[in-house]
Amino acid sequence: MAARKKSIDFENKLSQLEVLVGEMEKGSLSLEESLKAFEDGIKITRECQQALKDAEQKVEMLTRDSTQPTTFEPEND
Repeated sequence: MAARKKSIDFENKLSQLEVLVGEMEKGSLSLEESLKAFEDGIKITRECQQALKDAEQKVEMLTRDSTQPTTFEPEND
């Protein structure tokens, strides 16, 4: 049985990152809290980078063997 990658809520992770950065920019965190926020931010950034890489690979895979571009033609009723 193949292991499936856990997908992340990209927008949620970006929001979490924005909150962390905002807290760090305020300058009200202790050194220990700042280091923890930085560590969490790095983890979130890596998760987002991986999600983007996975999406890019999926798009590439879907378009790789296409000999002609696929276009959408709406049906006329």
